[in-house]
Amino acid sequence: MNVTVELTGTLVARTGTRKARVAVPEDATVADVVERLADKYGTQVRAGVLDGQRLRSDTVVVRESFDSTETLSTASSLENGDTVRFSLNV
Repeated sequence: MNVTVELTGTLVARTGTRKARVAVPEDATVADVVERLADKYGTQVRAGVLDGQRLRSDTVVVRESFDSTETLSTASSLENGDTVRFSLNV
């Protein structure tokens, strides 16, 4: 399945892009998306988002849909076509 990722702040500098599309398994979580981003753009992405297996305290990940915004964790499951935004609160 495919997930669209919107990046902000220093993650743009770490990846060189504001938006990415990643392919992940059907049962993917936010952690899987981070791993795909790290595979594609380098391990600095993982370091910029994760503290061990958890999101860093300054990182917020949200799923955006037409009528709502939902805050996610690394264990949150995703669906095909989801758009998630990684924001750094610094």
